Amino acid sequence: ARTVTTGLTIDATGNWKLDDGDGDDTNGHTLYDVTHLPCRAARYRRRVAQDAENGSPSTVRRGDFPVAPGGIMPDVPGTDKQIYSVLFIIGKRSV
Repeated sequence: ARTVTTGLTIDATGNWKLDDGDGDDTNGHTLYDVTHLPCRAARYRRRVAQDAENGSPSTVRRGDFPVAPGGIMPDVPGTDKQIYSVLFIIGKRSV
């Protein structure tokens, strides 16, 4: 089990970084350290907007869902898949 606690700094333009964990800004931690792995979250986007045959909910292999804990998000014909990591935020520090 990972037991890392660190700060998440987000600047005015939306760029972000993880603090080192002891309050300094050495950026020593990664998303792997602070996410719940594996998260079963993905976004599917149709590859070709005019292709009504692929990339729609009707092309999903129903047996692939729901995804079992620890499972990899399945491919859906006609789509590009983007996997997401989920951060757990447990507090907010005002600056």
